[in-house]
Amino acid sequence: TSLPRMFFTILTYASGYLVLIFLAICMACGLYYMAELAEEYSRLTKKILKYSIFTVLGIHVLLLIFDGFPIITTLFGLALHGVYYQFLKDFPFVNFSSPMFIGAVVGLLINHWLWIAFFREELQYRVTEIMAFFVPCVWLVPFGFFVSVSLGDTVLPSATHSGGLTGSAAGREELSGGGGQGSALKGMMSWFSSKRDQAMATTGFAMPRDYYGKDT
Repeated sequence: TSLPRMFFTILTYASGYLVLIFLAICMACGLYYMAELAEEYSRLTKKILKYSIFTVLGIHVLLLIFDGFPIITTLFGLALHGVYYQFLKDFPFVNFSSPMFIGAVVGLLINHWLWIAFFREELQYRVTEIMAFFVPCVWLVPFGFFVSVSLGDTVLPSATHSGGLTGSAAGREELSGGGGQGSALKGMMSWFSSKRDQAMATTGFAMPRDYYGKDT
């Protein structure tokens, strides 16, 4: 008879959670670096997003023809990526309160639901195969826009009347002049960081700072 592995089970769970935390930190660092690159090379990023949309459209068509994927769900995915393509006209600026942006977000949620419902009925697909579909065909383009769209320092959620990103002429002029341009991802991180500092200040605890005045 084998002995109970109580300590080994505890060690396994603790190590598993540490690995998840490590992966989350690595992902956050990678996202921040990608936002830096997208901010610096906006024209190249626009081309990458453009060809990514074309690639995803082609994948949808091929899956419909050769693998018999559902027609309505596939057509909905094609139409949704057509909406994504419209955002390239004003890239990297997006009007957060525009009907097209709100419709794209709602469409993304519906697209998730349609594909999840399809794969739940088709039991022959493994989890790895489902993820291999979702990454390029559902998440790739929205994730690319989230990392690369720009906003100014004055259009964070706490200081905007439109709710976030700006696509107005005044916003473009301000951002194109170099005054506070930054990606939405970096702006969101800065906003959460400021809220964290405010919450800790109310409790009398301040984050330690290094020689240059940055958080350690």
